[in-house]
Formats: sequence, structure tokens, C-alpha cells
Amino acid sequence: MYAAGKIIENSPAERCGRLHVGDRILAVNGVDISHMHHEDIVNLIKDTGYSVTLTVGPPIGKTH
Repeated sequence: MYAAGKIIENSPAERCGRLHVGDRILAVNGVDISHMHHEDIVNLIKDTGYSVTLTVGPPIGKTH
């Protein structure tokens, strides 16, 4: 899982309005990323084209 440290201004993540700093990305297009390196996760997202489906969980110990 990958926890967001920041949300870049005017990025797709900010524009969607549903992601928060600390949220955990659990999967990208149904692919479990829990054992992947950051660079591999970034490449997986970049390779999706114009649409990506993220499975997102709240920060550890919190619920939305």
C-alpha cells in the first residue's frame, strides 16, 4: 500500500475532490500494489492512459 504524502495542486487527485493526504492506495486498476516499489506504482499509473481506477483506503487507524 502507498500512503499519499501530499496532493499536488490542480492535479487529477486534487480535482476529483475525494482523496486526502494520508489516504492509502491499495490497488491500481485491480492490481494489488502492496508489495510494489514506488517507481513501479508510478509507472503502472502512467501506463493506464487517460483513465485509472484506484482502490483507496483511509489512513491506518482512521475511517472516512
